[in-house]
Amino acid sequence: MKIERTNRTGMAAQVLARRGASALGIGVVAVLALTGCAQSDVGGAQTGGSAQSTSSPESDMTSPSPSASDGEGAEDGQLPQASEMEIAAGNSGRGLPPGLEGSTDSTVGVAWAPEAGLLYVVTNGSSSCPTFAEPEATIGSGGKSAGVDAADGVLTVTFVPADNGICTMDFVPTTTVVEVPAEADTGKPVPVQLDDKGKVELQPRSADGEPGPVAWLDS
Repeated sequence: MKIERTNRTGMAAQVLARRGASALGIGVVAVLALTGCAQSDVGGAQTGGSAQSTSSPESDMTSPSPSASDGEGAEDGQLPQASEMEIAAGNSGRGLPPGLEGSTDSTVGVAWAPEAGLLYVVTNGSSSCPTFAEPEATIGSGGKSAGVDAADGVLTVTFVPADNGICTMDFVPTTTVVEVPAEADTGKPVPVQLDDKGKVELQPRSADGEPGPVAWLDS
């Protein structure tokens, strides 16, 4: 009887051992499976992180950069400074070119530009509604143009018609470069008819390459 119990005990031990091994194997498999899932999750997170980090520069590269026209830039019709504009017929600028003296009493004046055959025509008035001279002046031939008597030998400057609108009440100069006929730039005093505003006596330049003095129309 003792031997039989020993055998049963040994068999039970073997069964338990086998069951333990099986349980241990199942546990190992479960652990390995969980480890694989964890690694898969970590790898996925890393892959996702990598995709996110690489997609950000691509997004930045493909995003259109703002152009100058999209931002708050220069207003339409804004004039350059007269001191920086090119001295060419038809160009206009805000303020006075170098070498010209302004006036707070007159609305219009004229002077020879440094370049031969060109005038500076200066108008004082609203900065939001500036007055511009036409790009070319004429020598009168005894007829009438735009309601102005154009006598022989008189240089005539006309102005661009003003637009209707609300204008500021400031008083600033605007300068327009005007081309004259070759026979008008003689180095002598020249009478100039400033549209229908009046007439001035234009004095010659003191030296070549310098502007002449401004002949301001009496207010």
